[in-house]
Amino acid sequence: MFQRMIVAAVAVVVASVGVAVAAEAISVELKDFKLPAEGVVLDEGNAKIAFYAAGEAVATVKIVEDGEYTITIEASGDEAEKMKAKMTIKVGDQVVKENFELAMNEAKEYTFVAKMKKGDAKLSIAFTNDAYKENEFDRNLYVHKVKLELKK
Repeated sequence: MFQRMIVAAVAVVVASVGVAVAAEAISVELKDFKLPAEGVVLDEGNAKIAFYAAGEAVATVKIVEDGEYTITIEASGDEAEKMKAKMTIKVGDQVVKENFELAMNEAKEYTFVAKMKKGDAKLSIAFTNDAYKENEFDRNLYVHKVKLELKK
């Protein structure tokens, strides 16, 4: 009986003090990205944005508090002329990473860090090194998932 009272008292103290909880990740739905008229399409069947030409996909993201955020982008690509796909990531007018070259052609998560302010923020992902020669090569970028997390 005494042990149960101690456990209950400790539980009350912990609850009243509060526990720091990490902010929930903000998933950005691929369908929420605005895409250019040509060359960049939402491939819902394969759950990806396909950049078949240079272009920029832009989504409005609701930021819950000021701070430093980790932006995680799962991307893959098609290599051409011994070069993998490159992308530029921006938040508003701030360039987070320019002409970042994928490490591999297979899907992989890449992380970037950006300071963001509470409110609506424009997140853009741009394919910057398109290359195509009929029947020879075609470099493309594919974005599979995007999420943001407040760094604590």
